[in-house]
Amino acid sequence: MKKHFLIFLILIIGCSNSIEEATTVQDTTTTTVQDTTTTTVQDTTTTTVQDTTSEVDECSKKTSPDKCHYVAVGYDKPQNEFAQEIVVATDVPQTIVDEYYEIQNMLNSIIGSYNRYVTVITTTNEFSQPIFDKLTEIHWDQELNIVDGYLIGAGCLTGSGDWQVFPPDPYALCVMDYEFVEYPHDTREWNTPLPQRRAVLYHGWAHEYFHRYQRAYHYELNMGNLDSIDTPVWWIEGAAILFPNIWLNQSWQEIELFKDLSFQEIQEAEGINLDLWYKSARKAAQGESYPDDRCNNYMMNSLDSSYDTSAFCFIGIANAYLAYLTSYETVWVDIPKDIYELSFQGSFEKHTNMTLEEFYDKFNSFMREGNSDDPPPLGFFPEKPISEIVDFFKYSDF
Repeated sequence: MKKHFLIFLILIIGCSNSIEEATTVQDTTTTTVQDTTTTTVQDTTTTTVQDTTSEVDECSKKTSPDKCHYVAVGYDKPQNEFAQEIVVATDVPQTIVDEYYEIQNMLNSIIGSYNRYVTVITTTNEFSQPIFDKLTEIHWDQELNIVDGYLIGAGCLTGSGDWQVFPPDPYALCVMDYEFVEYPHDTREWNTPLPQRRAVLYHGWAHEYFHRYQRAYHYELNMGNLDSIDTPVWWIEGAAILFPNIWLNQSWQEIELFKDLSFQEIQEAEGINLDLWYKSARKAAQGESYPDDRCNNYMMNSLDSSYDTSAFCFIGIANAYLAYLTSYETVWVDIPKDIYELSFQGSFEKHTNMTLEEFYDKFNSFMREGNSDDPPPLGFFPEKPISEIVDFFKYSDF
């Protein structure tokens, strides 16, 4: 159990570096590296949202980043075609690009296809020129240099074009190195089989793309910076942990690599085993986790609003509990829809009929009810596919 909980912990705190999760690695896996360029770029389809000349003129008069700039490039709406881009170093195998398209197409069918989202996979300076060219094109302002295996300034999710140029030309970026793609979170020494490693990677891709979806509702506001908007980290990261947990739990058999496997062969990756994930969180909340677990007896509170002060304990489960009290559509669609106009707190109160403090109190009480080995209550996790219970296109033009 301690090993499993460590996996969940790494998931929560790893997002600022690349993708979040942890498992292990298989020594016998060999990777065939191509000599040819495997850079693949999808053309971004832009939806024109400005309907009148007067609206365009008003936006042209702005002297600082504004919502209208993001609307103008279709940043806030799903597109009609595959709108993401992936650019890789020339020695990255084409199979990685193919896997990316497979997973991204699955996500697009549920969440929608959002543009200006670029995934890059680096190796060395020698082979990463296509990446440097793309980053220059989209206003990347960090040094184009890979040091000790990492591109300077790399992160997932990060951005470019929001403040570097005016008017904004925004892009959301997931910059990772190929070593991480093959062995997420330094897991070579864990001897995790390839399927579990890929489950971690796919979970991470889904997590980061969910952040792109969340950003669509924030426009020029800096999601994650409380000085810009009050959207709390427990919702930003928690909702983006919950989604891939449920998505992979429901859809893993549709993924080509997993078709001939059993659930037991991938279930230890992240929180894909929802029952185990739920019970592990409740054990910690009730002080029954391993002795040095910092989440033992933790009580969710307002400190979980900030990346600087949050303990990152149970935040995915907190979002599931909020969905249990309201609905998954409320948590993933309705609340973000009104953040820009009402603030997170205002939208939260509108759609849940609770204050944040009331929610914290209810959640903390719930986590301590009954035995920590009790299963989740009926309806806590969705029994139907996500697409049947959540309409991610509810507020779009689709």
